[in-house]
Amino acid sequence: MNKKLEAYITLVDFLADFMGENTEVVLHDLTDWHHSVIAIRNGHISGRKVGAPITEVSLKILRSEIHKKAPYMENKKKTSKKGVAMHSATWFIKDDHEFLLGMLCINSDCHELIVARDILNKMIRIPEIQDQSKAVLPETVNLDAKALVDDHVSHILSESGQNIFNLNKDEKVELVGKLQALGTFSVKGTIWYLADTMGVSLPTVYRYITLAKKEK
Repeated sequence: MNKKLEAYITLVDFLADFMGENTEVVLHDLTDWHHSVIAIRNGHISGRKVGAPITEVSLKILRSEIHKKAPYMENKKKTSKKGVAMHSATWFIKDDHEFLLGMLCINSDCHELIVARDILNKMIRIPEIQDQSKAVLPETVNLDAKALVDDHVSHILSESGQNIFNLNKDEKVELVGKLQALGTFSVKGTIWYLADTMGVSLPTVYRYITLAKKEK
C-alpha cells in the first residue's frame, strides 16, 4: 500500500459511520490495480473486500482523465450487480505534482429511498372529487389553452344556459372562480385567452381571480 494513502483510511471510517450501512466507502490504491482496494466499509453493497482489484467503472474514469480537470466527480446513474440503483461519487487523491495516487469512492444504495419516494407519491396524490356539489372536471381535458378554456367555460355555463358575452361583473367573477377551482389557469396562456374571450383586459381577469378567492 502506498504510504501516502494511509491517512485516508480514517476518512473511510468517518464517512461510512456518518452515511450509514447503505453507503459503501472504498479507498483505491492506483499503484496496484490487481489489489487496489486497501480500505472498504459496507462492502456488502458491492461484494468487495480489501485486496479486490479495480473495477471496470473505475478504469473508465481513469481512461477519461477527468481527474486532470476536476478534483472529484459525481458518477453517472448506475446499478449494482443486484440491479439496485446506486448514487456514486469519486474523489481523486493526487500528490504535489498532480499525479493520481488513489481514489475515494462513495456508493449509496438508493433502493430504500426509492421505495419511500413511491410510498410518499401515493400518499400525496390528488384525490378524486367525490362531492358532486363541487366543480367537476369535464371528461375530456385538452391541454391546448384555447380549447381548455372553451371546454371548461362551456361545461360551467351549460348548467345555467348563460352566454359568456352576456355575463355581468358578478357573474364573470363567479365564472372565473369556478375556472380557478378546475385548475384551468395552471395551463399557460389560458388567462390571456379568457380575457380576450370575455372582452376585458388581462389585469381585469386577475382582479376577478382575487375577488373570487375573497368570496370563497
